[in-house]
Amino acid sequence: MTGHREQMSTREAVLKTLQYFHIFRHPIYLDEIHRFCGINLCKKELQNVVDELVAEEQIFHIEGYYLLEKNAAMVQKRKTGATRAQLLMQHAQRSAAIISGFPFVKNVSVSGSLSKGYANEKSDIDLFIITEKNRLWICRTLLHLYKKITFLRGKEHSYCMNYFIDESKLCLEEQNIFTATELATLIPMYNTEVHRELIMANKGWAIKFLPNIPWSTDMVFAEDNTNFIRKVAEGIINLCFPKMLNLSLLRITDTWWRLKWKMKKYPMQDYDLAMKTRWYVSKNHPLNYQKKIINTVQQEERKKKGGVAAIL
Repeated sequence: MTGHREQMSTREAVLKTLQYFHIFRHPIYLDEIHRFCGINLCKKELQNVVDELVAEEQIFHIEGYYLLEKNAAMVQKRKTGATRAQLLMQHAQRSAAIISGFPFVKNVSVSGSLSKGYANEKSDIDLFIITEKNRLWICRTLLHLYKKITFLRGKEHSYCMNYFIDESKLCLEEQNIFTATELATLIPMYNTEVHRELIMANKGWAIKFLPNIPWSTDMVFAEDNTNFIRKVAEGIINLCFPKMLNLSLLRITDTWWRLKWKMKKYPMQDYDLAMKTRWYVSKNHPLNYQKKIINTVQQEERKKKGGVAAIL
């Protein structure tokens, strides 16, 4: 994989970057092409190549955005989505502030489309949460009990807590372009010190996919949100055999999820990837975007290789 990336021409890398975001129908700026390009290059070189591709009409430049098809509606959609995302980020800040007050929460970050500066009228606030060691399932259970209450107020879309990881196991197991992109675009809302630890734990593999991203955080701060109620709650829980409780909640959740999704005829061969359930991670992605995107990327690469082979 690494060798193939090193051999890619700048033109191929630019087209591949645009193809990735085209899957989401998401036009991107020149700076974004640079950030998410699969080879290391300077912006001047990138500008020259992009200008060539535009002149050849292999890509299109509309109102500052680059895309693979001449589609002004797609650009307008992103511009509208960017405005909506700015408003939604205000709600995300409030959601993160509430979540950070719960026991054993170490970091809260915004993920998903909102972290890429886009939101449509149906967008949720997706949140990535890092928990204290051996407390993930306690923390997750408490937060999802709270989410049940938000349904009564119609605020459940502001608390889509679909990814939890334990602070002792920060290196992600799925190491691919999709995960690297999601990691690079996380927006820390609480405790950027822990966010930096997450980035440093994954930098070694992520930089191979996205070499132009610095993968470092200059300004970091640790936040202590252990208010009196949180301190009391953590103290009480820590007296109740917390490791045993944590594992029990893991087993209960996993058993329920497997039964639930089997009844819904969910393809169980995808379960472990889409709904990963371990002591150190909880991922609830039933739509399994990771698999869909990786499959689409691989299909496009096979088409390209097939086209080259046909020409030869």
